[in-house]
Amino acid sequence: MSKINPLRAPRAGIVGEVARVVPRLPKYAKLAWLLLKDPGLPSKQKAALMAAVGYSISPLDAIPGIIPVVGQLDDLALVLFTIRWVLRSIPAERAEEYFSQSGLTADILEKDLQTVKRSGARILRKAIAIMGIAALAAWELGKFAGRGILRRLRKPG
Repeated sequence: MSKINPLRAPRAGIVGEVARVVPRLPKYAKLAWLLLKDPGLPSKQKAALMAAVGYSISPLDAIPGIIPVVGQLDDLALVLFTIRWVLRSIPAERAEEYFSQSGLTADILEKDLQTVKRSGARILRKAIAIMGIAALAAWELGKFAGRGILRRLRKPG
């Protein structure tokens, strides 16, 4: 019997992919907290991390949280990318120590970032396709309505 790796589960829809990251959110919160408590972490990194966490809990968003999945995906992406940026700015030994204390690894962070990127790209492709279909439908509707208007204008009296 083979073991199931939660990081390599069968392909799921966008919601399923993002849902696999959700159980690790408390660990990411712990990692962010550990980084913020680090007296040796430069103010620039602390400010960026606080801004990312603040953005994720703020009701004012570039993509409102009331939009399912997409509204949470931008928050998650910002926090994970910021955590990675901060961890890359400190010595590798300290970063490993923080990963260990939070129950995460650099590999898990990278896989979660890939999930977020992949899901965001899939959503964007679907949105573009929907907008393209809507634009085409509007164009065709406009041509149809325009012909009717022209016929009425050409009718005498």
